[in-house]
Amino acid sequence: MMTAVLGSRKVALMQPLRKYNPLNLLFVTLAVIYALALFNHGPVPSMEPRFAEAVREMLARGEWLIPIKNGVPYIEYPPLYFWLGIAGKLSGLPLLAAIRLPGYIGLLLWVWWLVRLQKELFPQWPRWLLALTAAALPGILYNFFTAQSDSLLILGTLIAFSGFVRLRTDPMRRGFPWELWLGVLLATAAKGPVGLAITLPAMAIEIIVSAFVSAQPVMSAGRDMGRRSAWTFREGWRLAPMRGLALALLGIVPWYIAAGLTVNWEFVRAVLVYQNFTRFVSGFDHLQPWWMYAQTVWGDMFPLSLLLPFGIYFGLRHIRELRWRVLLTWALWTLLFFTISASKQSKYILPAAPAMALLALAAVPLLFRGRWSGWMRATLQIWAAAFILFFGVLVIAWLPFHDRRIGGLAGYQQIKAAVAKEPGQVVSFQWPRPMTLYVLGAPMPYVRSSRELYAEIHRGEIKPGAYVLVNTKYLGPSDQPENRKFLPVPQPPYFEEIFKVKAEEPMVLYRVLPTAADMPVPATPQPPPAHWWQQFDTD
Repeated sequence: MMTAVLGSRKVALMQPLRKYNPLNLLFVTLAVIYALALFNHGPVPSMEPRFAEAVREMLARGEWLIPIKNGVPYIEYPPLYFWLGIAGKLSGLPLLAAIRLPGYIGLLLWVWWLVRLQKELFPQWPRWLLALTAAALPGILYNFFTAQSDSLLILGTLIAFSGFVRLRTDPMRRGFPWELWLGVLLATAAKGPVGLAITLPAMAIEIIVSAFVSAQPVMSAGRDMGRRSAWTFREGWRLAPMRGLALALLGIVPWYIAAGLTVNWEFVRAVLVYQNFTRFVSGFDHLQPWWMYAQTVWGDMFPLSLLLPFGIYFGLRHIRELRWRVLLTWALWTLLFFTISASKQSKYILPAAPAMALLALAAVPLLFRGRWSGWMRATLQIWAAAFILFFGVLVIAWLPFHDRRIGGLAGYQQIKAAVAKEPGQVVSFQWPRPMTLYVLGAPMPYVRSSRELYAEIHRGEIKPGAYVLVNTKYLGPSDQPENRKFLPVPQPPYFEEIFKVKAEEPMVLYRVLPTAADMPVPATPQPPPAHWWQQFDTD
C-alpha cells in the first residue's frame, strides 16, 4: 500500500517536470529572445533597411500591390513579406518590429516542423534532438533574426518536404497532399520560381532513384524497365502534380498579372526573368566561384557541418532506405542548384539545413559505437543549448548598447543632424543605399554621374546650399570605372566638405556653394548607358 502511495506521489511530482522538457524550454527561450529583439535595436544591414523603407513608402503612398522604394517599383522580391510587414504596422507595431515579426514567427514554426519531420524519419531519437541542434546553427539563428523573405522560403521548403516524407512513408495514403503543396506555395510566394526549383526536382529525383535502388519497386516490378517506369509514374502521380502546381502558382502568378496591368510588363519581366533567370546565369551582383558553399557551410552549419561529410557518405551507403534517400536528394539537389547558379550567397542553401542536420545527426551512431554515441549526442545538445543562450545574451544585453555602430546608424544620424541644422536638399551621388533612405527619408534625388550633377547645378535644379552625399569609393583612386566617379574631386570654391563619416560605408557630405552655378563645365566622362531594368529599384 505504501509503495503504491509513494509511486503515485512520484508520478504526480513528475507531471509538472514533463511540462519543462527540453523541447518546451527551447520554444520558450527562442520566443523570449526573438520577442525582445523585435524592439531593442535598429535596422541590421543590408536586408532590414530595404524592407523597412519599402513598407514605410508603401504605407505613405497607399500603394498595396507593388513594393516601392525611393519612389519607384522594387523588383528584388515578391510582395508577400512586404504585405506581412504592412499588416504588422497596421496592427500598431513599430515599423522595425512589424517587418521582423514574420521571420520570428517563421522560426518558431520552423522548429515545430522539425519535430514533425524527425518523428517521421527517426522516431527513436529524443523528440528535441533535431529541433535543438538545428535551431542553434549560426546561419539559421542569424537569417531568421533579420527581416528577410528567405526566412519564409526556408520554412516553406521544410513544410513541403515534411509533406513529401509523410506521403512517401505511407504507400496506401490517398487524397491531396496539402502539407506538401502548401509548403511549395509558401516558398514560391516568398521568393518566386526558386521555391519550385529547390523542392519539386528533388522530390522527382528521389522517386526516380527509388525505382532503381529501393527494395519495394524491385519486388513489385522485377527487372522490367517498363514496370519500373509505371511504378515511378504512379508514385509521381500520388503527388497530385497538376492540382498541386495550380495551387503553388496561386501564390505568385495572379500578382504578376496584376503588376503587369498596374505598372507595365517590363516590371514583370524584371521581377520574373531578370531577378531569377538572368541572375542565375550571370550573377551580376552576387557573383561567386562555384566552390563558395564548400567554404560557407562550415560556419553556417557549425558544429553539425563537421559530421555532414560522414552523413553524406553513410547516406550513399544506405540509399535503399527512404529516409536516407530523401535527405540526400534534398540536401544535394539544393547544393547543386545553387552551385550551378552564378549568383551565390551563403544563406541560399539554408532551405536544405534540416536535411543536412539530419544527415549529420544520423551519422553519429554509425561513427561512434556504444557509449561514445550517447556522449556525442549529449555534447551536441549541450553545445546547442549553450550557443542559443549565448546568442540570447548577445541580443538582449549587448546589441541594444551597440546597435548604432551596426550599419553606421550613428553616422547617418550625424548626417541627419547636420542637414537639420542648416536645411537643404540632399542629393545622392549614385543610387542611395536603403539605410540612407531609411534614416534620411525618401524619395531622395540622385545623379548617376558627375556630368549629370554639374548639368543639374547649371540648370538650377540643384541649388546652392544643397548637399551631395558621396560614397568614398566614387572619389579618387578606386576600382570604380571612370564614368561612375565624382570627377573632378569636389573642392572649394565650388563645394564645401562638411565631414567624412562611417555610415554603413565611408561617406562624405558636401555642400554646394553659390559659385558652383558659374563654374566652368568640367570635361567629365559620359555616364554609363542605362539598362532597361534601371527604371526600377534593384538595390
